[in-house]
Amino acid sequence: MHKDRLAEVLETWEPVIGLEIHTELTSMNTKMFCGCPVEFGGEPNTRVCPVCLGMPGALPVPNQAAIEATVLCGLATECDIERDSQFHRKNYFYPDMPKDYQISQYDRPFCTDGRLDVAVEGDGVTQRIDTAELGAAEDGSYTTRIGITRIHLEEDTGKMVHVGGTEGRIAGATHSLVDFNRAGTPLIELVTEPDIRSPEEARRFAQRLRLVWLTLGISDCNMEEGSLRVDANVSIRKRGETEFGTKAEIKNMNSFKALHDGLLYEIVRQAEVLEQGGTVIQETRHWDAGAKRTSALRSKEEAHDYRYFPEPDMVPFEFSDEFVEEVRGRLPELPEAKRARFIAGYGLPPHDAMVLTSDLELAAYYEKAVAQAGNERAKAISNLLLNDVSAYLNSQGIGIGEFGASPSAIVELVTVVEDGTISGKQAKEVFTQMTASGEMPSAIIERLGMKQVSDSGAIEEVVDRVIAANPSEVEAYRGGKQGLIGFFVGQVMREMGGQANPKVVNEVLRRKLEG
Repeated sequence: MHKDRLAEVLETWEPVIGLEIHTELTSMNTKMFCGCPVEFGGEPNTRVCPVCLGMPGALPVPNQAAIEATVLCGLATECDIERDSQFHRKNYFYPDMPKDYQISQYDRPFCTDGRLDVAVEGDGVTQRIDTAELGAAEDGSYTTRIGITRIHLEEDTGKMVHVGGTEGRIAGATHSLVDFNRAGTPLIELVTEPDIRSPEEARRFAQRLRLVWLTLGISDCNMEEGSLRVDANVSIRKRGETEFGTKAEIKNMNSFKALHDGLLYEIVRQAEVLEQGGTVIQETRHWDAGAKRTSALRSKEEAHDYRYFPEPDMVPFEFSDEFVEEVRGRLPELPEAKRARFIAGYGLPPHDAMVLTSDLELAAYYEKAVAQAGNERAKAISNLLLNDVSAYLNSQGIGIGEFGASPSAIVELVTVVEDGTISGKQAKEVFTQMTASGEMPSAIIERLGMKQVSDSGAIEEVVDRVIAANPSEVEAYRGGKQGLIGFFVGQVMREMGGQANPKVVNEVLRRKLEG
């Protein structure tokens, strides 16, 4: 669905979006209620036991580390940590549920009433259009606060593989296979308030939350492997109204782009249904990334459909203040605090700080480089990382962890440019050589004979010859055509094989031509 149609829809209709974000606690060594290992892949149905398969007489034992990780997540998102909480049984009969019920939490979750501030850059129609009350900047960027209703802990389901028909689709498949290796993996579910008003806000929230979880070290948050899964509830209402419309839930959005595009499509679809006199049905819809559309999957369940009741095999939990404060003491520096420190401590523009701190490995690499070079070169190092290095990483499809040049090499490259050993143009060639060979810049400069000439005496001799050989251009320059300075610089650089320091060349030329 084209963005232009969304822009038209948003003039009349306001989207109301809430997210449900499921995150496997992949950093846990064992499953939620048994000792089976937590790993991705492997031979199907080999990491199972009587407990996670729900065999008669097998009793669950809660994973203490997973409970502490959930509390840590709540503290990182400014949630209230409930001192009294409890597990419930959630009953539903899906084929990937070995017990035909899921141990989850209902009305007494561990974490409630949190929030996360999300910065949205001005990108036009996929953001909210009523940003005046949010203090939007001239470029349309703004920050909005998204409420978090709850974070609760549960066990994950197994995985279905539909085969014999269209790959990955139920329709047309001849049979289905089930793998229970994933069943029982600790899983946290974060539910937002319906505070999100655009596909872009939803994408930014999910990206921001993923970064927080990665910072906490609770999960690898790999969306392709299903460690992080996002469902969205979306409805629309006429602008100015306060009542919510009928919502649809969208599933199978396994990337941030899919989340954005799925919401974009569904907002337009609902608007067209209502504008044509139809009624939006409360249902669960499947996002088809290939066809770029949603389709009806099943009617949407309500809480009473799951027949929740307290888990009879586990007593309620009581968290002491001492326990909560002990977990709070494990909080690392969170992304927003790191971004603010990069701005205040290194003098970086907000955009540069945001990009650097959006990648944990890149931020760590940057700080190692600055620690060696000193804060006075912090901006130059940032420029190199965000331009040349990022372009190289993108072209190779790798992260900074696979980059062949060390922070020391980056510091040396910035230093030799700033002290005039080589020019900015020569630095491009040195960078190319660095990424290919892994050599330090100083070795490359020596090997290629690239050291820049900064001796003003040697440069003056060439400048004098160039001026003497071009009397008409000298007269024109002195007559007011100041742009000819580029011509003279080019002539000098050509005679000196490109190894003259451009700054010194400019200084000598202007002195000679204007003196």
